[in-house]
This record gives sequence, C-alpha cells and structure tokens, in this order.
Amino acid sequence: MAGWAAAEAIRRADPNRAIVLITADAGHHYPKPRLSSAAGEGLAPDEIIMRQGPEQAAKHDVELLAHTRALSIDRGRRRVITARGGVPYHRLVIAMGAEQRRLPQPGDGDGTIHTVNSLEDYRVVRSRVDGGQSSILIIGGGLIGSEFANDLTVAGHRVTLVERAEHLLSALLPAAAARSLEARFIEKGIDVHTGRSVQSLNTQPTGDLTATLTTGETWRGDLVISALGLQPNTHLANQAGLETHQGLVVDDQMRTSDGCILALGDCVEHRGVIRPYVRALRRQASVLGKTLAGDAAVYDGKPDTIIIKTTLYPVAVHPPSSHGEWVAAQNGRWNHYSGGRLTGFALMDRAVADAKRVERELGEYVE
Repeated sequence: MAGWAAAEAIRRADPNRAIVLITADAGHHYPKPRLSSAAGEGLAPDEIIMRQGPEQAAKHDVELLAHTRALSIDRGRRRVITARGGVPYHRLVIAMGAEQRRLPQPGDGDGTIHTVNSLEDYRVVRSRVDGGQSSILIIGGGLIGSEFANDLTVAGHRVTLVERAEHLLSALLPAAAARSLEARFIEKGIDVHTGRSVQSLNTQPTGDLTATLTTGETWRGDLVISALGLQPNTHLANQAGLETHQGLVVDDQMRTSDGCILALGDCVEHRGVIRPYVRALRRQASVLGKTLAGDAAVYDGKPDTIIIKTTLYPVAVHPPSSHGEWVAAQNGRWNHYSGGRLTGFALMDRAVADAKRVERELGEYVE
C-alpha cells in the first residue's frame, strides 16, 4: 500500500519522472485496512483488490517488478540488489511497511499461529474458516486484534480475545472508554479476557487446538490469530547503514540519513514517533512526492483522528499530543486535557459521527 501511495504521489508531482516499483508480491493495489473488515462484509480475497498490479502500473506509468524481492541496497553504486539482478536508482524510496509481532508460545501449537498482514495472509485465513462456524482465538486486543474480533464475529464465528493489558486498545483509549467497548463485545458474544496472556498452545489428535491462559482458563478451537502489533521492517535499512531507532528515521521532508533515499509508511520513525495509520501515510506520500519534485513541503507528524473499524461499537480516537488527563464528558465522549487545552479525544458508538466537529475544538482552552 505504501509503495503505491508513493508512486501515485510522485507521479502527481512529476508527470515525466521514471518510476520503478519493486515488490515481492504481485503488486496488486488494495486497501490494506480492509483485511480486518472484509470477512464481516462477506468479501472474498480477490474482491478486496481495487486494481491488478499490471493495471495499476499502467494507470500511473510505472515499471512494475512484481515477485521480485529486494535483497540489499548498494548505496555507493546506487543500486538495489534483487534476486533478478541489480536495479539502478537516482533516488530511492523505501516503503517496506511493518511485520506483525510474534511471541513464541510454549507447546507444540506455536507453528499453527496465523498473522494477517497481507492479501495472501488473509487468503490463507479465509480458507481455514470458510464453510462453517469456527472457534477462533485472537491474541492481542489492540487496534488490529479488536478489529479482527469484531469482523470475525460479524462473519458468524465464535471469537475469544485475549489481551495482556488491563483493557482493550490500551495504547489509544482511557480505561473507562475501553470498558464500554468490552461490554459491547461481550454482549455480542465475544469472549473477552484482559489482564492475562496465553501460557501454552497445543495441538490435539483430533486436529483441534487448545490454549491455556496465565489464569489457568482454557480454550479449545480451530484457529489462532496473533495480533500483537506491528514491528517496522528495517532490515534493508539496517543492512545499508541508514539511521534507525524504533523505525527508519526520516526528517520533515521524508529523507533518511542518506539524502538520496527517502521513506514512508509503517517502517518510518519521524521525530521519535511511528504512526502506522492511513491518514499519516497519505500526508507522508504527498510530502515525499513534492520533495522529489523539488517543491517545498513539510511533514509535521501531528496525530490524526483514527477510526477503528469495530462496527459492533464504532470508535474514533485522536491520540493526545502531550501528557495530560482523560476526562469523561457525555454521550460516549472522553476528552484529554493538557495545560488547560483540549489535546485529544475518544468517541464511542453514536458519538463517532461528531469526529469532524470535535477535531475543530482541538487546541481550545477550557475554563
């Protein structure tokens, strides 16, 4: 997704620049956030695709090198080394995304755990659950895990959601707001377990999987999905000697520590922060395209409002930009204050419809 976002932005800013897109997959253009909502919508994997790779490449006049894995970057010679040979560059954009974190689980079932971070991952999971009601364990109750729990429940499956923190979406929501989401999930049939983790996972002779939680509770079912968050994919950047911390470090023009190499998306760290969200990606792509065209542009890295696709109980949250205090307002709204200013908010259920209006209140003083 980030690669095509960059290519489209570059083409808008410069109609004549030669663009080569290297990708290890087929290069299809699809909205990655749909992976966590497609099952509930009844969409088959191929129905998520907006354009096939060759069609997308032709639309934006891009040379697509599909099924081509980048192995290393030769900065001295300005070449990307692939399994099919070297690809020269004048300017290089890294859009490697992020990988799903995995924690090894004791027991012989560790190798059966699935993650969903690509169209092919989604295709595999759908093949496992299509054709009947499945019992599914999701490890991780952050944004991705909560969306998958919602989606698979809507699709008719029995879902158990396990989160180590004391409440769901702990990196985004105040505890009281999260409790209202948990209550709705439970009401709709999701078995929610917070403040605990999976202690072991084993396979049974019948083919079933069994998990034991740290509280001693047990689960038995058909499929386990790990949704423990994202880890920026920086292996190429590290190998090339670019500056990395949590992610690949970029400046306000999306340049890395090598001025000939830019980057965007889930793999980048800007001003010490990683923002793996679609609205951030779009703003980064716009700045990157203008930078390559020689135009002045600045990515400020400010937080964006995040719409969490939990259709059973919609959530919109604008993460605070500074330390402060969460305060319950009314009708499904929580406000975050810092220094007397409104610096963030969380909206639940019907209050989500007010997100645009509440965004305009950010920064206002509260008496």
